[in-house]
Amino acid sequence: MIEQLTLQQRKLAYLIGIVLLMLPVILFGIPATGEEGSGGKLARLRQEHDLGESTLGKVDPTSATMNLVLLGMRGVAVNLLRMQLDEEKDQKQWAQMRATTESVILLQPHYIQVWRYLGWNLAYNVSAEWDAVEDRYFWVKEGTKFLMQGSERNNRDPEVYWDTGNTLGKKIGRSDEWKHFRKFFKVDPDTERYKGGPDSEINQAGNDNYLVAKDWFQKANDADEKRAQHIMMDVLFRSYPARSQLDYADALHREGQFDETARKAWDGAYHDWVEVFGQMRFQTGDCEIFLEMPAFENAMDQTMAASGVTRDKLEREINLYQNVSNYRYWRAKSHAEKHVNTAAVHRDLYEGEQLFKVNELDAAQESLESGLKGYKVLLDSYKDLTVDDSAIEEGLWAIMIWQKIYQLRNQVQPPEEEIPLRSLWDKEIHRVPNLQQDFNRKYGPS
Repeated sequence: MIEQLTLQQRKLAYLIGIVLLMLPVILFGIPATGEEGSGGKLARLRQEHDLGESTLGKVDPTSATMNLVLLGMRGVAVNLLRMQLDEEKDQKQWAQMRATTESVILLQPHYIQVWRYLGWNLAYNVSAEWDAVEDRYFWVKEGTKFLMQGSERNNRDPEVYWDTGNTLGKKIGRSDEWKHFRKFFKVDPDTERYKGGPDSEINQAGNDNYLVAKDWFQKANDADEKRAQHIMMDVLFRSYPARSQLDYADALHREGQFDETARKAWDGAYHDWVEVFGQMRFQTGDCEIFLEMPAFENAMDQTMAASGVTRDKLEREINLYQNVSNYRYWRAKSHAEKHVNTAAVHRDLYEGEQLFKVNELDAAQESLESGLKGYKVLLDSYKDLTVDDSAIEEGLWAIMIWQKIYQLRNQVQPPEEEIPLRSLWDKEIHRVPNLQQDFNRKYGPS
């Protein structure tokens, strides 16, 4: 029939056909205006799944990188920028490095490993290049802010949330500069800019770094329920909010705080570890378990009936997950530490060392002996604590100070059977030589 049409009519028919074919493309491809739900179907899908990219980044329009981007070789462009980052780091061009970092993530905003690596690079590698602790803290903040930006840009992905929490917790709370960093987190060293308060971009409410980390780990857990993480075994990943509470309570003791605030922190740690994390469900393949399941006979019976697994197999699965997360130890640790008597033991050992430092030897000896007697009761009551390095070394360190007091007084040390906490000393004697080196550097050789 088309053959019977004139040339002009055929051209008109083709044009109409082209328009009809283009109409769905146009309707589907209408660009978004920036408002929620605007644009065509494709634009709305990009918004829904957070796949849109509104900028190519701050890349020099005359550079070879931009040429690669325009030719569709964005991955190659990013690799060139990554090489440029390494060169700028070696040349200590910090301002240029920060700008290049922005270009990398603007070119690949949804490549999670870029965010994770570059955030870690700023917080760990770049910060280590500076001598002043205030400058190091600045770059730790830069890395943290970068990771926060990445979590906002990829708010469905749990891994950058986790990295943010890990940097706030581990880098600020456990690095060599932790005593300074923890103070800076609440009172930023840039007093002119922050007026004696925290940097609100990373600590808006002025909380402890571990408690802020806990919030980020919880965001990671929330995101993990929708999109699975691939960093570590799920039981470990899910434990981090509770671990942050444990770290917070432990940090208070490290800083010599043994009051009701510290006791409540340990009480909260027990709650988070046992009543929250201990009740989380994990799919093992054959059945669903939770770490406190052995304490609930009905839950054990129901699981065996529903899944068909034997009690031995169910107990092996639970035991595996408890071992991986060191669950029983932290349950015992938090249960022991939440009691007032335990805080008194730690206080005696801590104050004994402080008195020793100022040469108050009589008071130091009395405080240490009281603390060591209480520590023996504590370890006898909670056998799981006798495998913890920090718990063991706390006891051994106190014994070494006690022995040093006798040496300084030129007194004969009591017989071995009268050494406080002698059972721990005999059991862990193999640890003493390495610990003695640290002790001698701090307090002089015996």
